[in-house]
Amino acid sequence: MKAFRKLFLFFLLAMPMIGWAEIKEIPFTLNDRDRIIRTEQKVEALDAKIDSKVDGLRSEMNARFDQLFNFLWAIIGIFTAMMVSVFGFAFWDRKLSLAPVKSENLKTLNALRDYAEHQPKLREILKNAGLL
Repeated sequence: MKAFRKLFLFFLLAMPMIGWAEIKEIPFTLNDRDRIIRTEQKVEALDAKIDSKVDGLRSEMNARFDQLFNFLWAIIGIFTAMMVSVFGFAFWDRKLSLAPVKSENLKTLNALRDYAEHQPKLREILKNAGLL
């Protein structure tokens, strides 16, 4: 109860000071108004300057991205040309290397067919294999 009385007495004595703090008025002069106007003008000028710099940076960045995309398309084109060349060469080489083997195989098959005319057992084997 004593603590409540002390607290109440403190607030009762501090109340006039709080009133003074609220009553104190800060004068707003013409100089203050002019200073605010000048500050707003400077802020607007800086805003316009920053906007122009950002627009310039944006256009530079777009140009760089265009260069990058063109470079990537060139790389993709080169890679595609290389892959087509490698597969074309592999196909051509395989065809070229298998041609002599096919002709030699055909010669061997013809020789077997000729020999099979005199050998009935060989003729039977070739018939069963579907080579006659």
